[in-house]
Amino acid sequence: MAQAVMTDIETIVYNYLIRHKIDFQFQTSLSGGFFELGGAVCDFLLPARGLAWRVFGEYWHQGIEKTGQDQIQREQLESLGWRVVDLWGSDLLDPTRLEQTMKLALRGEEMLR
Repeated sequence: MAQAVMTDIETIVYNYLIRHKIDFQFQTSLSGGFFELGGAVCDFLLPARGLAWRVFGEYWHQGIEKTGQDQIQREQLESLGWRVVDLWGSDLLDPTRLEQTMKLALRGEEMLR
């Protein structure tokens, strides 16, 4: 079985959750993951809070096609009962925005874009 490799921005989120002793699952497949139509792989699940976090780098999540795919995945996760929070790389990499971004995410909210 292949192991998930973390991006730099996923590592920031991972380390934050570890530091704050918050229970989570990393790279969890739901509804068949990438292999099934309508499936999703969620970057971070926080089951006790009902949160599904997706960590997005701006380069990989721009354009009409990708935005549409991301919206379909959001709707799929929400239909499974998850509250979806998108964490953007620019917010995570900015030391002046990181703490606020993470506090909002733990409440199920996102930074304004």
